Amino acid sequence: MSDFSPIAIISSQEIEEFLSNQGIHVLRLAVPTHVESVEVGLNTRLVVLDGEHLEDSLIFNLIPAILKKYLYLDILVFKPGAEASYVRTVLRAGATDVLYEDSLEKLTKAVIAIQHKYDSSPQKLDFRDDQKKSNNFEGILSRNKAMWDIFQTIAHTANSDATVLIVGETGTGKDLLARAIHRQSERTGRFVAVNCSTISPEIIESELFGHERGAFTGAHQQKEGLFRYADGGTLFLDEIGDMPVQTQLSLLRVLQEQTVRPVGSHQEIPIDARVIAATNASLSHAVQNGSFREDLFYRLDVIRLEVPPLRERPEDILFLFEHFLKQVCADYEMDPPELDQSFIDLLVEQSWPGNVRQLENLTQRLALKGHTHELTAEDLNDVLYAQDIPGSSTTLSEPETIPADDPLETTNGHSLSIDPTQTISDFLQPRLTTLEKEYLESVLAKNHGRINDSANQAGMSRRTLHRKLKAYNIDKAQFRKKNSSQGM
Repeated sequence: MSDFSPIAIISSQEIEEFLSNQGIHVLRLAVPTHVESVEVGLNTRLVVLDGEHLEDSLIFNLIPAILKKYLYLDILVFKPGAEASYVRTVLRAGATDVLYEDSLEKLTKAVIAIQHKYDSSPQKLDFRDDQKKSNNFEGILSRNKAMWDIFQTIAHTANSDATVLIVGETGTGKDLLARAIHRQSERTGRFVAVNCSTISPEIIESELFGHERGAFTGAHQQKEGLFRYADGGTLFLDEIGDMPVQTQLSLLRVLQEQTVRPVGSHQEIPIDARVIAATNASLSHAVQNGSFREDLFYRLDVIRLEVPPLRERPEDILFLFEHFLKQVCADYEMDPPELDQSFIDLLVEQSWPGNVRQLENLTQRLALKGHTHELTAEDLNDVLYAQDIPGSSTTLSEPETIPADDPLETTNGHSLSIDPTQTISDFLQPRLTTLEKEYLESVLAKNHGRINDSANQAGMSRRTLHRKLKAYNIDKAQFRKKNSSQGM
């Protein structure tokens, strides 16, 4: 396969000749008789599919078939005059971009732009081949390139003893990444996980470092502690930002000296446990407000993995949903239902504040409701409303209002009243909900309640607007009445 070009095209001879005349070396491939038989070569980094030359159904099937074999490939689809539904389907299948203008010059620019991107990151190729194009890394499923950048970092650094800091929202799978690091390493000891937010500050040092018999009231026997239990392996400290400041100082000493001193003891005990920490909060902000030690932050932040939330990984939403659906249906010996396009559109529209964990739980609820034939947007709406999922674009029937004692701005106009224990999502959601409702009412009033005009002005589909009006309990008819009465 070494003779394959880094740019391959499945298209007409015209495109091949045009790109070649622009100095771009390409290899034109034959149209495969079966999508599974397509071979583009391990050195290929970009595939151009000619939508004028290939049937739509073939392109829709080719894209996932190619990406299954060649994970890091970019796929560019050339389809002059493509409709919005075509573009959505192709992008959802995994294409990097769709060029819907009838311009070979713009196609050339797009090819050059993608070529420049992979020229600047040639190291991805080896890792892509090593992962056998399976979309699966140590049991973690993803088709998102940012996630595979994380997987690549893990593969390259797992055997080091450097501490790792995993940063990401709740439900993004930080614990799975920590386990993947341990499995990729050569450590033969245990993987030990502890959630710092669930341990009382009074006993956390005893839990981590151990204690001697009689060290404190209730210490009836000696305890070795989690660091010693993880000796030779990995200790995963989840929600590290909730660790008490005094314990942070003790942890810093352990990381620096590679020894632990049990509570009530004067003896230092050598340990060899690699530390992985995780947080869903900003430790840099915690350092600024004094709740987290700056020296410990830098000691932990040697290798940082920033996990993107599910809303920034749209290619993973349907991919993971279908995986979870097949899994739960197999567990309960059910036939997986078909997915109507309306269901898929609504699924991808959600903001998923609970990320992958929320998606998995929702999948189970849908399957257990007994749908055996086809899932539609109405089925998804029923579950979203019933479970009152915060942050979903459909669960807005009772918009939260901002309390009078929690204004966005104080009377002098200089500061915000903010609860620092809230996540940014929790802080913003009620305010955004209120603003969105007011905005929609204003748009409806301006357009005299006309749905078409209002949807166009708001930049959303009629279906989305109808759904939001239902969620907010907004009656479009009242805006027609208002304008009628004003004209009398």
